[in-house]
Amino acid sequence: MGIANVIRTEMQNYSDEARIDKNGNVICTMGKTPESARHILIDAHMDQVSMLVTAVDDSGFINISPCGGVDSRTLPGSTVLIHGKEVVTGIVCTTPPHLASKETSDFEKTEDLLVDTGLSAEKVHEVVSVGDYVSFSTKPQKLLGSRITAPALDNRAGVAALIYCASLLKDKEIPARVTFLFSTQEEINSVGAKTAAFALDCDEAISVDVSFAKQPGVPEEKCGNLSGGPMIGIAPTLSREMSCKFIDLARANKIPYQLEVMSSATSTTSDVITASKSGVAGGLLSVPLRNMHTPVEVVDIVDIENTARLLAQYILTGGDDCGR
Repeated sequence: MGIANVIRTEMQNYSDEARIDKNGNVICTMGKTPESARHILIDAHMDQVSMLVTAVDDSGFINISPCGGVDSRTLPGSTVLIHGKEVVTGIVCTTPPHLASKETSDFEKTEDLLVDTGLSAEKVHEVVSVGDYVSFSTKPQKLLGSRITAPALDNRAGVAALIYCASLLKDKEIPARVTFLFSTQEEINSVGAKTAAFALDCDEAISVDVSFAKQPGVPEEKCGNLSGGPMIGIAPTLSREMSCKFIDLARANKIPYQLEVMSSATSTTSDVITASKSGVAGGLLSVPLRNMHTPVEVVDIVDIENTARLLAQYILTGGDDCGR
């Protein structure tokens, strides 16, 4: 079962309607529909960075190319899955360090790498085709406390926050029309959010994504603290009123939070949603995450839960009063 069907099945427990549109977005509704004068859109993209097969050579080795901003530094020696006629396990090749020269030990692009399935060339050509998707095969693992590691936490962490938010709202009196959007193709220009936002025609929208958590080697001023609560976005493209309301609600409900200040666009689905039709007021909440775009991303489940709690409080107040 694909991720879209998993999400739709789960959201059917909480929403009035859960459907998948022709771009693969999962769209779910709650609250006063359609008579409410206020329509709030909550979005989290469900896609992940991956790779595509670009060629299969005569020996059966597979060339790959990134689909989204894969961190190619983490790929050599890692295990991947090729989604062909069969799901095939492969290993990203490495040159033995004993034989490596400077030229072979350094690479800059995913396209420089090859995948070895261990199968005969004939079998590889039979089951693998150019254009097949390649994904990380790392299994989710628990770390100490409430932290976990897994691939695709960008942005399955946001997806989990939306589903948990919906569970908190079930059987509550919601004073607005609410649409939960689990959008596709964010890693390649937010195509799913762009088309869905146009069709849904909301008054305001909140994007829920991940952002950088502090770790060695990254600028502290660009990062939040893992386990420090949702990162409330502050940016020229976002509604200042919505950001301030998030801060007020977090304080009033004793929800830990932190601020993420961006001097231009947010690099999230908010950038396309706020520019939809004649414009949409936008807010942004982000879950702190380490090792972004790698097979071993790390988040704290408590941050996901607190993001959901803050979202639920915002929705229960009916959204932003500005501009009514």
